Amino acid sequence: MIPDMDTPKFVVSQDQGKWRGHLQGYPDYSAQGESFEELEFKLRQLHRDLAMGKPSNIRKIA
Repeated sequence: MIPDMDTPKFVVSQDQGKWRGHLQGYPDYSAQGESFEELEFKLRQLHRDLAMGKPSNIRKIA
């Protein structure tokens, strides 16, 4: 099976019952959720926005 190159990689953590995370390589663009599922949904939306070029002043860490 060939891995999906469009699948975003997340960096997540849980602190005091809240989930926080950001897309790998984009620590300036983070999200927070009450559940892992909510956080994952928000991060996928963020990934879609970044792939579409929104916002245009994106800073990626290598």
